[in-house]
Amino acid sequence: MKPSDYRVLIRGAGELASGTAQHLYNQGFVNILMLERRYPKAVRRQVCYSEAILDSTQTIQGVRGRYVRNVAETIQANAEGDIAVAALALEDVLHEWQPKIFIEAAMLRKNWGLKAGIAPVVIALGPGYVVRKDCDAVIDTVRGPQVGAVLEDTGQRLRDEPPAQILGYAGERSVKAVRDGIFFTHHKIGGEVGRGERIGTVVSVYGVEDFRQGVPVDASYPVTARIAGVVRGLLRDGVPVKKGDRIADIDPRGQTDDLDHISDKAHRVAEGVHEALMGLLAEVAQRHPGPKKKGRAAAKKPVKARASTKKKAGATGRSTGGGRAKPTRSKSEKIGKGSAKG
Repeated sequence: MKPSDYRVLIRGAGELASGTAQHLYNQGFVNILMLERRYPKAVRRQVCYSEAILDSTQTIQGVRGRYVRNVAETIQANAEGDIAVAALALEDVLHEWQPKIFIEAAMLRKNWGLKAGIAPVVIALGPGYVVRKDCDAVIDTVRGPQVGAVLEDTGQRLRDEPPAQILGYAGERSVKAVRDGIFFTHHKIGGEVGRGERIGTVVSVYGVEDFRQGVPVDASYPVTARIAGVVRGLLRDGVPVKKGDRIADIDPRGQTDDLDHISDKAHRVAEGVHEALMGLLAEVAQRHPGPKKKGRAAAKKPVKARASTKKKAGATGRSTGGGRAKPTRSKSEKIGKGSAKG
């Protein structure tokens, strides 16, 4: 089968998921559907297909993602050359669309219930998944020499990591929510901020019980930059957040020209997914070979059939011509050997 014959379902449409989708699309896997939450929490939004959920479309380095509302629109979007992006229930999509390849790329860092067998080929990104139990392969997402490596045993050893170090800053670059609430901002990706400058505000949302206990319903908390630099990534205005959610990413170099380009890390992870995918598809093809095509030579003349009959008789040790025939493996033995090898 050709890459274009496979349906690829990717759970998540953030930075690593989008880098994977864009790479697979360029390798010929053009039937792709990405599932994302209704209010995406992507920070590097300019390289995330999740933006299509709210903006209808998102183009990343020449490959466009399009928001779709159902499976019928998914098929149409793929036929027109777009990656489909939806906020649909996973169970419904699995039943209606029946993908051949499933890629877990939501980066939850824990298993939400994923099991091998959800699709013929299942690949997971990052920690929290065990090969041959939860999926068929795990891709290392931890920055370093092994990022993008295909893990054959387990992904449980993988851990979360701080942002890449730039000019001596790592954890300081990341800005996270200190309370649950709704994030509001007037800043834009690419804008400059100073140390201690307010990037936005998280407005807490309380219920009736909180109000009865005297909690102020208009409580708001400023979100400030810990270092000066350029806003490399920023959560969308009006998105609900949980305590600990990443809100912004600051680049201390002051200028950056890669705001709309997929990162090296995302590229390597995508290449790892492609490598694992090609190996797994080859294994599936061995386990479930397609029907053999009948050649013209086999149906041409009955003389061919008589010749093969003599050869078969020789394989049993009975010679029809006086000399002893050379033993050969039977067809069943050949099939058995090929199956064991796969």
